[in-house]
Amino acid sequence: MKRNPGRAAALVLMLASAAWGATYQWKVLQAPQSLRVGEPGVVRYECAFSDSAAEYTIDFKPKGNDTYKAEVLTQRDRMTSGKRIQTFDVLVTPSRSGELSVALSALIRHTTFASIENATIGRDNVRRYDFVDENASLPVVRIRAEANTAALTGRVTLEAKIDKNMVRAHEPVHLSLYLRGSGNLDRFVPYELNISGVRVFAEPAQKNLTPSSEGFEGEIRQEFALVAQKNFTIPPFSLSVFDTAARKPVILKTSPIAVEVGEGYESAMLLDPPDLSDTATQKRYALYAALVLLGAILSEALRRLWKLRPRRRAKRFWDGAKTSKELAMLLALSGEKRFEEVIAALEAETIGLREAKKKLSTLTSDNEDKA
Repeated sequence: MKRNPGRAAALVLMLASAAWGATYQWKVLQAPQSLRVGEPGVVRYECAFSDSAAEYTIDFKPKGNDTYKAEVLTQRDRMTSGKRIQTFDVLVTPSRSGELSVALSALIRHTTFASIENATIGRDNVRRYDFVDENASLPVVRIRAEANTAALTGRVTLEAKIDKNMVRAHEPVHLSLYLRGSGNLDRFVPYELNISGVRVFAEPAQKNLTPSSEGFEGEIRQEFALVAQKNFTIPPFSLSVFDTAARKPVILKTSPIAVEVGEGYESAMLLDPPDLSDTATQKRYALYAALVLLGAILSEALRRLWKLRPRRRAKRFWDGAKTSKELAMLLALSGEKRFEEVIAALEAETIGLREAKKKLSTLTSDNEDKA
């Protein structure tokens, strides 16, 4: 019998497949034919396995070069008719114009069920999986990159708002600038605002962005505080954008905003002058005057009453004398000359004990007042 070389080759492939595991195939499902420089585009790759391929993992980390940037946007894994299919959406952004050849690769990692079992139950002291790695080259995607002079690419809007159009001198005006939409918003360069005669205080741009098929989508906000002494006008903001919906470059521009600045606050303007012709005002001021007068009268009355308060007399050394002789002896022992007249009167019995003590009290008080 004559041997069939084709049947023999097929048999060898089947045996190799059974020994190695599942087979796989990469293909491109979606890719843009042309992009502008800086415009992200989605290239969708699919890796289809011949079976469930549970022992396979795909390590896909695309790397760009000086002509384009590449990064994984989404990854999906599904089973169809018992076959495993993995899909990757890769965001490709041209860095310069010309014909691009996007050639990416992925690492296919394969391990056997025996290796999984050994690592799981610890057979033969195996504590890790044994992998066999294969570097798979993905189909080449060719994209025509066209020149682009716009600052941003995508579908965006630009809006400027202020909190008030009329302020006083040195009162701040708050300006908010909004950039909304989708595109390569990560490349936005914050504005620098300069207005003659106006002090400008700017905050860093606040970005609220999430990845999308067009790059990023969301909002970027810039806040300014403007302080001036005279009227001024906020000039229009402009931004060049390549509109991906209309496929043409456009200039986004805000309208100029006029701000009227009035005179600053003066001390005379802080309080309104009282209306003295008003009856209620007159009564109120009369009450204030009466209260002030009453306070002055009460203060003087309290001062006088304080002087008239009863004072406790200090105890004298002669208060304990019971007779005139005893008093004369105590006064003589004190040695003070001021008491000599009283002592003489007591010895001559011209005054009594009570009268002598009263005279001593008067004499002592007069001397203390002089001191």
